Amino acid sequence: MNMKKKDFVECGDVDYEYVPPEGGWGYMVCVGLSLIFIAGTAHQPVFGFIYNDFLDELGVGTAAVTVVFGVFQVTLAIGGFSANIALKKLSLRQVGLIGAFIYTLASFLAIFVVSTTQMIITNGFLQGLGMGLLIPVSYTSFNSYFTEKKVLYISLCKASIGLITMVYPLFIKFTITEYGFRGTLAILCAISAHSIFGALVMHPVKWHMKKRPKPCEKIVLIPPTPAVKDENKEKFDFTKNTPSIDMSDGARSVENLYRINRLENPQKGAELLFVSKLSDSRRLSIPVVLIPGDGKSDGKFDSTDHVYRENLYKAASVSSLGNFGNIVAEPLPIIKNKEGKWQTIAEFLDLTLLKDLVYVNIIFGLALTFFSDLTFFTVEPLFLGKKHLSKAEIANIIAVGGATDMSARLFLGVAGQFFRLKSRYMFYTGALLTAVVRLVFIQFSTYMPLLILTGVLGSLRSLVHIAQPIVLAEYVPIERYPPAYGLYMLLAGGISLSIGPMIGFIRDYTGSYAIAFNMLTACNICCVLPWTAEAIAKYMKKRNSSSSQNSLKT
Repeated sequence: MNMKKKDFVECGDVDYEYVPPEGGWGYMVCVGLSLIFIAGTAHQPVFGFIYNDFLDELGVGTAAVTVVFGVFQVTLAIGGFSANIALKKLSLRQVGLIGAFIYTLASFLAIFVVSTTQMIITNGFLQGLGMGLLIPVSYTSFNSYFTEKKVLYISLCKASIGLITMVYPLFIKFTITEYGFRGTLAILCAISAHSIFGALVMHPVKWHMKKRPKPCEKIVLIPPTPAVKDENKEKFDFTKNTPSIDMSDGARSVENLYRINRLENPQKGAELLFVSKLSDSRRLSIPVVLIPGDGKSDGKFDSTDHVYRENLYKAASVSSLGNFGNIVAEPLPIIKNKEGKWQTIAEFLDLTLLKDLVYVNIIFGLALTFFSDLTFFTVEPLFLGKKHLSKAEIANIIAVGGATDMSARLFLGVAGQFFRLKSRYMFYTGALLTAVVRLVFIQFSTYMPLLILTGVLGSLRSLVHIAQPIVLAEYVPIERYPPAYGLYMLLAGGISLSIGPMIGFIRDYTGSYAIAFNMLTACNICCVLPWTAEAIAKYMKKRNSSSSQNSLKT
């Protein structure tokens, strides 16, 4: 791996670190992720078309489709949450294979369904459980293989899924004509079996990590603030009133290293050290901060740099400088007591994530906006039908929405190569602009304006779909991503089962699609406003912190 020499600080002994491959086997993980979602979700938009004649023969009507999808959503959420429990004992690939086998088995049993009860069990419960296990595994594997190129490759994966979904209606129409209802289900079962291959390629990232020279780390020594301000004592002096320097290997404390550095480099205010490898040292007795020696730091200390997320992490204690370069964030432990059964359960399920208000704010915003997006594009054909548009015009509008969505996904993937796009900003922008355009959308009833606005909504939709699996990965460590995403899936399922029927009831009661769309827009606003408030609070806190530091300096 070619590394620029100027990116690293020269150290006595060159050390190495292992980093995600940013490609390599990660490309196979992308293929596996796409196969899993194509096998599990591409046929859902045409589910009613596949089973329409079969349901008519049973005399149950299309209401059974709603029941099947309801059960699917419930078990999808439960399966996603259960993946967290399974991963306590099994690897990502093992859990993924279990989910893939369950999903494939459900697709095989669906070939022989003769009643709605069997449909609920196969297409609802079993398929939902299988996909619930596969989704967190897929996203966790993907996020562990990529750090800098997530937007590019998730865009390509989503674009390929969208392309297959667009041609699926034509494919299903052909198979039903040529092979009939049962033959189509057998073909879908074969496609579902590809999810097994998708799970097989989810190798642990440690098998494919790349080795690169490790940059030296700056140790910033943070002196205690003097109790009384004095012009002569304004700067803290480590060398004052201290014993002579012990140069033995067993006494290389940070304080001694600092003093040695001051003696060798007698520059005023030299508080930064470059350390490559230290061993056999005693416990640190003063606070320190690690700053990568990549040339990007200006050497100034920011008090916010050493603050871990209060409710998620704790600062790792350092027992020796020999392990100094390997400091990692550890999960926040739960204090147990004799009566703390619920605490033990919370620890096992990693429910401590819910103590972090930022995380809670994120998952509520994700769940509400994603629910709003899926519901809007599901209901839009019904809304267009009430506007006295022909079937050809409705088909054109829906096709334009899908085309702009896929085009925007490809564009974002390419743009991600030239601009660093933070996923949460992408999602926020998509949620905000979508809410604005929907308010305009419901004001029109003619073909051309609805065609243009649907195209705009399709392109904005790509921001939401691409950023959604990455937002949590940018906030929580990768080892906590499965429980974090599992809790999100559980919340999303609860919102779908509660808010969804409520909006449907209000629409049926009032007979107005405009009211229903406004309620969906309100879901977006319930993401935008709390996220905006969080950003303002962080800005105010940072400004107050900077002001307090400046006052201390003066």
